[in-house]
Parts: sequence; structure tokens; C-alpha cells
Amino acid sequence: MLEAQIERLSSLMMAGEAENSAEAARQLRALTMENRDNDSFREMLGSNKLLRTGILHLLSTGSDAARYWCCHCIVSLSHKHTGNQSVLANHPGMMSAILEVLLQGSPLSRGAACSALVESTFRNAENALLVAKTPGMMQGVVSVMQNSVGDVKDDAAGVLRNCSNYSQEAAEVIVSTPGVLDALIEMCKGQHNSDRFTAMGTIQNLTRCSSVVEMLRKTRVITDALLPSLNASGSGEEHDVMRAEALMAITNLSSMEQLQQLVADEEVVAVIVQMLRCAVKGQAWRDVAWYDAEECLRPLAQLTNNAENRRALLSSGITLVLADLLCSWLHAESKTLPPFVHEEARRRASPVSAPSFRCCGLRGMMGLDAAKRPDTFRKVSSLLGESVGLDAERMAQTLGAWEALAASRSMLQGARARSEGVVSKECDLAVFALVNLAKDAPCEEQMCELGLPRVLRALSTATQELRALPGQFCSADMWVMEQRHLAVSMGHHARLGAHPRCFLMSLDEPVLWMIMQAASTVSAAADSLAAALDGDASLGKRAAARQRAAAAKTRWPKGWKAREGSPDAMSVDSAGGDCGSEDVFDRNG
Repeated sequence: MLEAQIERLSSLMMAGEAENSAEAARQLRALTMENRDNDSFREMLGSNKLLRTGILHLLSTGSDAARYWCCHCIVSLSHKHTGNQSVLANHPGMMSAILEVLLQGSPLSRGAACSALVESTFRNAENALLVAKTPGMMQGVVSVMQNSVGDVKDDAAGVLRNCSNYSQEAAEVIVSTPGVLDALIEMCKGQHNSDRFTAMGTIQNLTRCSSVVEMLRKTRVITDALLPSLNASGSGEEHDVMRAEALMAITNLSSMEQLQQLVADEEVVAVIVQMLRCAVKGQAWRDVAWYDAEECLRPLAQLTNNAENRRALLSSGITLVLADLLCSWLHAESKTLPPFVHEEARRRASPVSAPSFRCCGLRGMMGLDAAKRPDTFRKVSSLLGESVGLDAERMAQTLGAWEALAASRSMLQGARARSEGVVSKECDLAVFALVNLAKDAPCEEQMCELGLPRVLRALSTATQELRALPGQFCSADMWVMEQRHLAVSMGHHARLGAHPRCFLMSLDEPVLWMIMQAASTVSAAADSLAAALDGDASLGKRAAARQRAAAAKTRWPKGWKAREGSPDAMSVDSAGGDCGSEDVFDRNG
């Protein structure tokens, strides 16, 4: 019966009679909406070539009403369905037909066409690039933005927003399209929160694309869109998001020197931290927008270069959020370890009873006495478990597995079939942020209270065999790395390195820096921070503060400096040249 109904609708679509074809498209839309939660049913419809051909036929030759309903058929079929997204977008001629609706349709059908593109590109990098690279598509979207109002204008900007979020190559196409930035800047000045929200989300996405950052710095985006939006008065969740994304975009476009001087509004910082907290939990922020953890974490990590921002971040609970992120990642990665590693972990933990974990949380797992401050320990344990869905016992098993792996080098080499992987961006940014935050005593104390040294050592083991990402934030100039590189640096001292058996003086400074940079992995940084936190606990607060201050003022050999405008890369200002490493929007539902 269903097959007969599909065949009937397909025949009506292809018949060529305007009224009947529009009604057939409307009925197909109604059928898909009735079964919107039935993915297998929608997949059956989307995979039917006759239906896709009928939709394409009406988009190309049908009446404006038929085009409108066909676009909404694509919306309902593609909604959060990756298979239908791909098969519909890649059907020969489909993108060109949607473009025709953008250019020639009525305001309603043009808005429907934009909605179809938004759903086609939602969390789909391949479709995002396909849409961006379709000849004339970006110009068509900009035309709709410039000549429409209300929801139609917002949907058009949503196409750019999704494309820029899921594909860096698409972001490059968007920025190079004439009129795009001007249209987005004007939307940021609009009267409606929804317009400003969507336009700012698109600009923020574009600033995350390293290949267009320099181009954006030379435009009026900062002066005419970002700064006014950041300082705008108003209320509401979309207004809060707009200000937060403005700060995130400004941070992404700032050089290292500018980041050190940038003092952020504490309220805006708190909103971004809350966004990150929701991203770590896999939740939408106040049901307004979805964010990836890396999207929020990158600007927050860069804000830690300023002492005032570190205090604001600490008061917003950033330390616990970062701890949750690392614990969640460690738990997920521990599932890839062979069974005998978990068996070894259980054997090593057998003298400790399970109730002690439940009572003491991470501090109990570290072997600290819970009787001294039981209320604090229970609170910390409850927060960690509640945030990432892990109780204290499961966290103990996770950390125990990595500790068992680290205890035997032969096991570490033989058990890990993970060496082909790369270090998570989120882990790299989290460790970078924690290193900067640990410069301040209150944050360092909080890290120790959370039991973060143990988590960091587990992270060091988990990332030891993984390859570094291009543009890694953790680098040789971080204060926690000083002790590791001290002996190598001494080898270039005019007197200390003059020993005939010291060959370090034979290395050029750029080559030496490359060696130190390559050794400054996320694993090494995490282990060094753990050692520093443990050392602070034994040194005492004043001695630790003096040691951190001295490390933060480390003077590298002449000619070594941070590359201007890039906090995540280093260069050498010498004849050796550049030796540094070269360097997603889920807001639609």
C-alpha cells in the first residue's frame, strides 16, 4: 500500500499539471512530517529514486507553490538524517535546481530553499563543501540575505553559518565571495536578536578557520561588527550568545601581544564557560545552540594569557569543567585498551574497597585521608560524577587502567594499538589552559583538591603514543617545561656548554629549538604539570608562588620569541628562519 502511494505521488509530480503536482508535493511533505521520528521510514523515502526525480522535476519546472513544498520535503527528509542528506544533495542536478529557486522564487519559496540548504549542511562537512562550491550558490544566498527580511533572511545566514562551521575549505569560499562580509556586518547591526545571533555565529565560525584569519583582520569585521556586538546592551539568551561569540571571535583574531592585554567582561566569560560545560556534557546551551567543546575551549585557553582573565575563569568554575573534559576523554579512550590491562588494574586495586571510592571521590583515589575534610571530598566527588555521568568507582577504574598501563613499559608498548591516532584538540587546549591557570595559587590549590595530578598523569600515559596535531598549543615555552629543557638550554651557555664532550654547542639555535618543541608534547606537558602540582604541595604556597613567577619569566636564548599573532606556534628570529609548527556550529535543530 505504501509503495503504491509513493508511486502515485511520483507520477503526479512528473505529470506536469501545476495544481496536481503542487498537491503531490504537499502530500509528500505531510507524509514525511507524520513519520519525522521514524528514521527507517524516512530513509526508505529518501532512497526512492522516483521520488527524488519527482522532487528535482518540480524544483526545475514546477510552479512556485510546488517548489515551496518540494524544498520543505527536503527539509523533513534531511532533518538529522545523514543518509538522506547525502543522497538528496548529491542527486544529479539537485543543487542547481535549489539555486534556481533562490534566484527566481517568491520570498516564501526562497526561504524554503534556504531551509533546505540549512538542513542539508547540518553536521555534514561533505554537503557544506558541496553547497559552498556549487557555482553561484554563495552569491544566491547573499542575494537573499540582502533582499529579504525576517525568517527568510535568518535562514539565508544560517546556510553560511553551517557551511563555515563544518568545512574550512567552505569558509575560504565564503570569505572570498563578494558581499558576504558586508551582508553579515549589516545583519549584526539589525534590530532583531535572531538576525544578530545568526550573523555573529557565522562570523565566529569564520574566525576559527586559520587560513582566513589574516584576511579577516584586514576587514572592518572587528570594528564594525565584533566590538559593537560585544558592548551592546540588551537581554535574553540569544543576546548573551551574541556577546559570547563576539568575544570568542575577537580572541580568535587577536595576536599574542593583544591577548596578553585583552581583559574580558566577567559576565561574558561566565557564559562561554557555561557553553563549554554544556558541550562537555553533550547538551545544548539553554536549548538555544549546540557547541563543540573545541569551539568554546580555544578562545578560553587563549584568554588564560591574561592574569585578570584567569581570575574570572577561576570564579566561573573553569577548573572543574576542564577536569570533567579530561576525565570523560580518558574514560572513553580506556575502552580501547585490551582486557588484560583492565584485569591488571583490578588486581592492583584489590586491596582498596569500593566503598572508600564512593566516600572519598578523587581525593580518596589518591590515597588521601577523607576523615580530615569529608564534606569537601564528597562534594568534589559528586560534582565530577554528575558532570560527565561517571561515578567515583568508574573513575577509579578508568584511572587505574591507565596507571596499570604506565606501570609496565612492555605492556605500554605491546597493549597499545593506538599509535596511529592523534592527540585530541580538546586535550591539547585543556592542558594548555590548565598550565596557564596554575600560575595563580588559588587555581593551583583547586587543582590539587580535585586530585588533578592523578588525572594528568593518566592523560600523559594515554597520549604518549599519539601523534601531535599541527598547530599544537602545548609548546616548549610553557613554564612547566622549564625543568625538562634546562639541561639542554645549559648546553648552549658560553661557559657551561664549553666542555669538549658537550656537542650541543654544535647545534644551531633553530635546530635546538625544533628538538625542544618536538619534545614538548601534550603527554610531556601533562606530566610536567602534575609534577609541578605535586611539588607545590610539598614546597609550600610561598615557595611555589616564587617558583611559578620565576618560571613564567624564563628568558630564552637571544633570537627566540613567540611568533607574532600566533599563540600556538613558535619561531626563531635568526638566520635559521621559521622553525615553528604551522598552524563546528550545531546551532540548528
